[in-house]
Amino acid sequence: MTEAEASAGGLPVQRGTMLRAALLGGAILAVVAAGAWLGGREEVASPLERFQRLGPAGAAAALKAELAQDFPPGTPVTPLLQGLGLACNPPTPERAGWDCALAFRTEGQRSVLLRASIAVAGDRILGIETAADGRN
Repeated sequence: MTEAEASAGGLPVQRGTMLRAALLGGAILAVVAAGAWLGGREEVASPLERFQRLGPAGAAAALKAELAQDFPPGTPVTPLLQGLGLACNPPTPERAGWDCALAFRTEGQRSVLLRASIAVAGDRILGIETAADGRN
């Protein structure tokens, strides 16, 4: 066995071939990692981030438009409540609908309470009203 074969683990290769292969493999890995790191920067804004940028009045209007489009009157209320992401209180004898709320801070660090009132008859949606209160 020659010195080249011994250094390559017994394989009949020329001196330095394994080193060049390792360097090439490392370079390919570095290119793939850099591409993934640079290409992965596009993050989709969450609904909360979108509402934060809109401010109180814009957030309330955007929430109402989104809910009215996705859950028109007559649709079941359960999917809306499961996907809403707000803290919701069920109907009571005094209140015939669901009251939902979410508190967050805007980009200017202003505190906002986003509310949605969902009028229901049984398990069906009758209407949706939204409002937002902002505090400094």
